[in-house]
Amino acid sequence: MDPRPGSSLGDPDESLELTYLRSGMEPPWERPKKDGVDVTDRPELQTPFQRQRRAEFEARLARYRDEGLL
Repeated sequence: MDPRPGSSLGDPDESLELTYLRSGMEPPWERPKKDGVDVTDRPELQTPFQRQRRAEFEARLARYRDEGLL
């Protein structure tokens, strides 16, 4: 989940993201991994890119709830 040179976070596919969230799952690409192990709940093991991406996902999640989409 680390960025390649020249990459950016980009805009998420919100409709696909909402599909996952409405089914009770988080999108797998929003769960950071280190050496194949899920480190979502261990921010100290995440790269700065992973922490930033996770924070943006959690902000979108809060917005979806505020807007009544979830």
